[in-house]
Amino acid sequence: MTSRSYSSNEVGTPAAIARAHSVHAGSLSFPDCESASYQSSPVFQPNALAITLFSPNDVDAAKNAPVTNPSAWAVKQDWARHQALIKRLYLSEKKPLAEVMRLMDSQHGFRATAKMYKMHIKQWGLDKKNKDFEMRAIVRKHKQRVDQGKGSIIRVRGQLRGFAEVVRYWDRKGVSIDDIIARQTVSPTPEAVEIFTPGPSPILTPQVLAVPERIFRVVRDYFNSSFESRTWVRTEPLSRCYNIKDKEHVGDCGNELVVQCSIACRLFSRNLFEEAGQTLIAATAKIKNIVLSEHPETLLEVFRLISNVRYLGRDEVALIVLRQFSALGKILLGSEHPLSRICEWLVSIYASDFDDIVIGCMRCMANQFESFVGPMHLTALISRLNLIEFAGRKGDNHIQVLQTLLGQCEKTLQPFDIRIVLVRTDLAYTYFAQGYYVEARTLSQKNIACSQYFQPEYVRVLHQNEGLYMVAKCQYALGEVGSAIENLLTAIDSHVSRYGAQDSRTRMWLIQLEEWYLEQGLRNSAAQVRERREKTLVSVGMD
Repeated sequence: MTSRSYSSNEVGTPAAIARAHSVHAGSLSFPDCESASYQSSPVFQPNALAITLFSPNDVDAAKNAPVTNPSAWAVKQDWARHQALIKRLYLSEKKPLAEVMRLMDSQHGFRATAKMYKMHIKQWGLDKKNKDFEMRAIVRKHKQRVDQGKGSIIRVRGQLRGFAEVVRYWDRKGVSIDDIIARQTVSPTPEAVEIFTPGPSPILTPQVLAVPERIFRVVRDYFNSSFESRTWVRTEPLSRCYNIKDKEHVGDCGNELVVQCSIACRLFSRNLFEEAGQTLIAATAKIKNIVLSEHPETLLEVFRLISNVRYLGRDEVALIVLRQFSALGKILLGSEHPLSRICEWLVSIYASDFDDIVIGCMRCMANQFESFVGPMHLTALISRLNLIEFAGRKGDNHIQVLQTLLGQCEKTLQPFDIRIVLVRTDLAYTYFAQGYYVEARTLSQKNIACSQYFQPEYVRVLHQNEGLYMVAKCQYALGEVGSAIENLLTAIDSHVSRYGAQDSRTRMWLIQLEEWYLEQGLRNSAAQVRERREKTLVSVGMD
């Protein structure tokens, strides 16, 4: 992690899939690629399972759900009803206005001009464009706080901004920051601007610019010493590296932590605060064991988690997790342990070019893994995919980079190697995020066809269900609502059958299904899904 704007708020990326279960060399069988018939069938049917949450009438209703004002422009009631959805698409998922307009028209029958959208976006406080008066206010306020010795976290219309972004804004306009400060005009802070103090930092140094290099050096030294001392075990290319001290494999809890925090963020966005809080408490309870495991991928999971929750607009969750890792690291491993120090530093520089530093750390980790186990090793590939995902959210050519990596894997590996499926999955999520739904569905259907031959069985089921989930998302985006609901239900039931109702991925998919039902006006079906999800909370002690 990671981009989840694909929804790179998605947790079913290759890193998440591969971490969920170890895969061992020689454990997979590879059939003839040409024999797979994945190009057509819109509905995948592995096994019929017992639980059914919708009736055929519901699916028909979803297919034919009435749209709002099918031949007229949107009116006041329409804007009120769709405000949350437009906000999610435009602000949370960062889709361009033209794409939001297209989706709202094609999927919801919501017709409005660009001028109408812009008027309501301004009224709702969702405008993404930076304003000169806001940027001037940030410069002045930031200077005042620096003079007072205070750090600053900056938000504009709820979105985090680093001060470096403000500096670049004025650089593009040919305006000096010093000139703005020298004017000394007094005016209230604009309503859209929030500047507040981050949590207290134990790092007492004026050498702010030295912190990133210190983090990178500690990461490199940590990896070198762990591999050279054989604390971290190099494995065969199709197996994950592991810590020799982690005999119970509790390090695998890292993936569960990422998934549960993503679920919590999604619940917060729906104002389900109690369930979100319970989920977050259950997630952070795993941090102690994760810290003690000192798994080779622990830092990777920390950065993936930060990437996901920041993308979902929940910086407070990222800070909570970082502080807990830092505090428990000091207690359990010592204040000088690399994990403790890195998390501590990250908290201290959270509002200052944070994303660039995280990308630097992830690049450093990917390079270290590749130098010790090779670029096509499963762990190294997962690390590289997380870097590509996170960097893609910062504007890199995500699709082209993944296409190049996929080409390299296809030239080097056997046609049905699971590593090719991981890269193809990430590319499918990226296609989806950028609105290429047909391409994303085609890749996902291909993964389903490949994964049905995987061994052992739990690997096969996991990849089939992940592929089916993405097929369902693409179908829903393309307006094939009935097939989407049917496929998502199949994936959920299959996952419950193999992993149990308490599995976090199952909860995430149930939340998605509930949202679809609500969007289609099927409130009874949505209520049944929510009841089913709430039962899983009771069964795992989160009531």
